[in-house]
Amino acid sequence: MLFRLSCLLLVLAAATSALADDDFYSARVPVADRSEAALGRAASEAMTQVMVRVSGDKSIAEREAVADIIGDARNRMAMYTYEDIEAGIALYARFDESVVKSTLRAAGATFWGEERAPVLLWLVVDEPYSRRFATVSRDAELLRLLAAGFEARGVSLRLPLLDLEDAAALSPEMVWQKVLGRVRAASERYGTEHILVGRYVQLTNGDQIVDWTYLNGETSRSLQRQGRDPAPILSAAVDLVVDDMARQYAVTLKPESVYDYIDVRVMGVRGLSDYREVLSEFQAIPVLDGVRVFAVDGEQLSLRVSGVGTAEALSRLLPLKSRLQLDGEPSGRELALLWGQP
Repeated sequence: MLFRLSCLLLVLAAATSALADDDFYSARVPVADRSEAALGRAASEAMTQVMVRVSGDKSIAEREAVADIIGDARNRMAMYTYEDIEAGIALYARFDESVVKSTLRAAGATFWGEERAPVLLWLVVDEPYSRRFATVSRDAELLRLLAAGFEARGVSLRLPLLDLEDAAALSPEMVWQKVLGRVRAASERYGTEHILVGRYVQLTNGDQIVDWTYLNGETSRSLQRQGRDPAPILSAAVDLVVDDMARQYAVTLKPESVYDYIDVRVMGVRGLSDYREVLSEFQAIPVLDGVRVFAVDGEQLSLRVSGVGTAEALSRLLPLKSRLQLDGEPSGRELALLWGQP
């Protein structure tokens, strides 16, 4: 069991995106049996999980347009199967990408693409005579639950290597004292600005107290939770981080009747190869309905793009590692870009 868990966390730590394409629009839900009633309930729960993951909005199911589709999830599944799990059986349900996106668009909801930055965890455990970093070998269940919570919302969790380089850069006591400058510096080698810092205490009465701090660039947010059940304590950390990331990266989709073209100007397009690569990058953005070449003038390529409401929203949909770079701030329905080195 411990070996399997170690492998799972290593896979999560190495991932550059939280889920493979097939899994981004799917979910697994435990079921009591294979009856039609159980299937209907599990399908709705699975679709709710997918809608939350894709939109980045934990309350998405409260929207009437989304709730109606979730209520009919039994008939919206692209495929489903039953899988054996330790506790019995689970329904694995996959939903068509176009159904999910059209539902979110009709509701005027948000969309957050599957290319997401990982979150790095520095978790310190307070013990009677010392403080130490949490590790897979000693805190397996705690880390498994936390990683699973992030995975359910489409974000991967990374653990530090805790090697000699980490030991020289950061000690458990520094994390406990919230020396955030040192935490940020020690985290640079892991290539993500999204850092979750935790201070964990197990009380003699069985309660657990965790103080969470989420770092995003130069900003930080904190909260504290206490209780015997670890699930709400850990889910609070997941929501603290993922809700903030969604506010930064998710974009609002507009119903087709209210959005128009975004005019995009790309400078530095120096030949047919560049031209094809620029078009390919735009065509790969999942929520765009149309990408049309409007004009080519020297090294300037002009496009008209539809599917989102503003140039600012379109700029947030550009791939993380892209040769398309902003040329000034987005303005209304006009977006200026430079084509160059990633």
